[in-house]
Amino acid sequence: MSVRDRILEIDDITREQVLIKEWGFEVEIRSMTGAARAHVLERSQTADGKSIDIAKWTPEIVTMCTFDPETGEQVFGDNDRELIMSKNSAALSTIMKVAIRLSGLEEEAADAAKKDSSTIQKDDSSST
Repeated sequence: MSVRDRILEIDDITREQVLIKEWGFEVEIRSMTGAARAHVLERSQTADGKSIDIAKWTPEIVTMCTFDPETGEQVFGDNDRELIMSKNSAALSTIMKVAIRLSGLEEEAADAAKKDSSTIQKDDSSST
């Protein structure tokens, strides 16, 4: 069997059961495929295409990586992105951290966090 065939035959998607304490149950978080990663990064770009928009990135990753541990079905669909963003941020953060780690997106996450924090306006006024 060729190396190509051996690689293509491997189920290399990693899975992790994660307790979402805010919801009181576990979900299965899966790593993304290469196609899913490209889709998430493409749909999460800012208008100028130079960075990641966290408000777009979070629901994309949660949608792509969250599965029902009993049925194996994807929990959320394309129409759920706005609803996802209405959920507890700690729950979303738990899913994001695991999904980012399993999918090898640590570098992109660090860049997004850096750019996101640089857009927060700081209050330079002094009240002395």
